[in-house]
Order: sequence, then C-alpha cells, then structure tokens
Amino acid sequence: MTFQWRDNSYRILSLLLALLLWVYVTNEQNPVSDQSFSVPLTARDLPQGYVVAGLPGAVNVRVRGASLVINALRRDDFSALVNLSGVKSGRQEVKVQLNAPHEVEVLQISPATVVITADQVAEKKVPVVAVLKGSVADGLQAGAPVVDPANATVSGPSAALAKISQLSVTVNVSGAKAAVTSEAPLESGLTGVTVSPARVRVTVPVTALPVQSLPVRLQLTGEPASGYALAGTTVRPQTVQVTARDNALHGLTVINTKPLDISGIDADMEKDVALVLPDGVSLLQPERVTVTVNVNRVEVQQTSQPPPDGNETGEAVTAEPGAVETGAEPAPAPAPAPDNSTNGDNNTNSDNSGN
Repeated sequence: MTFQWRDNSYRILSLLLALLLWVYVTNEQNPVSDQSFSVPLTARDLPQGYVVAGLPGAVNVRVRGASLVINALRRDDFSALVNLSGVKSGRQEVKVQLNAPHEVEVLQISPATVVITADQVAEKKVPVVAVLKGSVADGLQAGAPVVDPANATVSGPSAALAKISQLSVTVNVSGAKAAVTSEAPLESGLTGVTVSPARVRVTVPVTALPVQSLPVRLQLTGEPASGYALAGTTVRPQTVQVTARDNALHGLTVINTKPLDISGIDADMEKDVALVLPDGVSLLQPERVTVTVNVNRVEVQQTSQPPPDGNETGEAVTAEPGAVETGAEPAPAPAPAPDNSTNGDNNTNSDNSGN
C-alpha cells in the first residue's frame, strides 16, 4: 500500500499547525523564567571527634523553568549539603551538592565549593579567676576572692583551647560594707568552645583596714639667713595613725612631711605642714602637723693681720666695731690699769719703819 501524499498532506499540515499553536500558546501563557533561592547548607557524615569552621549557613541557587513551576517553588523544595566523611585536620575545600526538583534546570550554585577548617575536639581544665570591680566602703578592704568551683572544663577545637589559660569572672564590690557573694556566668569568648560548669559562685570577704602608728620625719630645704644657724626643730604630733592595706603597711616605717623651705629665715618660724600620703595608704590622722623651726644668731670672729709696729705674735685680737660682721657684737674696751703708786709708797715706808 503506497502512501498518498496528496491525500494526507492536509492532515500533516494541520498537525504541525496545531503543534505550533500549542507551543505559541504555552509560551505566551506559561513562559520560561529564572528564579534565585537562598538554600540552607548542612554538613553530613562529619567524623566523630572533629569540628569544622568556615561552613556558610546558606548558598545561593539560581534555576530556570516554566513560570507556573517556578512560581510554585519554595526554598524548602531544595536542599544543599557538603559531605565531610573524608575530612582531615586542617584547611580544605569541599564541593556543595544540591538536590532540586526535576522540572527546573539548575543554572548556578554560589559558592559551588566551600573552604573549611577541620580540627579534633579536645578538652582541658583551667583555673577560674575573679576580677573585682569598684572599691569597697572607706576604711574597709576586700580580701582574696574565693571561687567555687575553682576550675572549669573547656571543650572545643584543640587550636582554640591552646589560647585559653584561664577563665575570668567579674564581681562588683562598689561601696560594699560586708562580704559580697554572687554567681557569675562562665564564658570562653571563642566560637565552638563550651564551658562546664556554666556558672560559678564567688565570695569576696570585706574586712576593716589595719591601723598603725608611725613617726613623722620632717623634710627641710634651704638655709637660714646669713649670720643665723638652725638651732632645732619640733614636730607636733610626733606620730600619726596610718590606715592602709596589709601589703602597703609592710616595710613602711616613717611618714614624711612635704618639704618645708627655710631659705633666708632670721627668726623662729611655726607652720602647719601637710604629710605625704604613701602609695597604698588610704588615710592619715592627722593629715597635717605643726612644725616649729628655731634659729640662733651666730657671732663671727676674725683673725687679725700683723700690726704695722711689727707685732707678729699671731694672737687673735678683737675686731674694731666697724669691722664686725652681721650678727657680731663689738668687743668691749680694755679696763684702765689700777694706780698702785700710793700703796707702793706705803709699803716702802712700812718696810723702812720696820727696819
């Protein structure tokens, strides 16, 4: 039986026209379009005892398909994962695998590969140290904090644990008048590191500051006026009460005054002088002392030069009144010699009469 082209040509042409019309209508009513989705990225088959860092939380996926299909898609219709079954310690690159509906064409996965760092999980014990914030009330001191428990266990990547030597907690003792007890959270501050226990209890004792009596040492600068000399000093009171921490009092034997300048004084002086507050000392009672400085006027003698008449005995003679230095008194005039001529005659007569 031979094919009759002439008889069937109309049928074939009608079929082609119907197909073209269907394609046209389909493209007009349901065109092809692109759509992007943010798909969560998960890890699978991570070996036990390992942790990874650097894995992004999601990847961006762009797909193409009919508008009716694309518009019906949701992010949950996709899944993205990385297979970590072969990871080793260190930095490495792994491929992202995507599961998508069959009706769409995957155009792009960004990123298609991710760089991760794998490390073995470790743990160790570290001490917990309490750091005090603020100052207790005046006249009191905070003692050494007691932390319970004193140690904590940190777990995580071995590289991260190598950076941890201790854990710190902060306790506020501002204005405290009695022992302070508080619970504080423990945190490592590093990603992937866990701490056990999560909280510790800290007790900070508060006690009265010790008081000690110490002598006062006067500090003077300068010299009295010419012709005057320092005769003595008096400090009232001679001792003061010192309030300080135990470690500040250790080795402290004297309290100094601020320097008192006595340059050029020519009379006794009395003045209130402040005390120097040593490091670590919180209170001095009193804070100032009264200082009395006594000076005396001094007399200056000169050694005479040989007189013009040739007297070279070298003996000291009293200077003439006009040559006395400042502060020296003039030498008194010599007393007249007594007249014994009459007595001499009487004695002669007596002797003669005796004969």
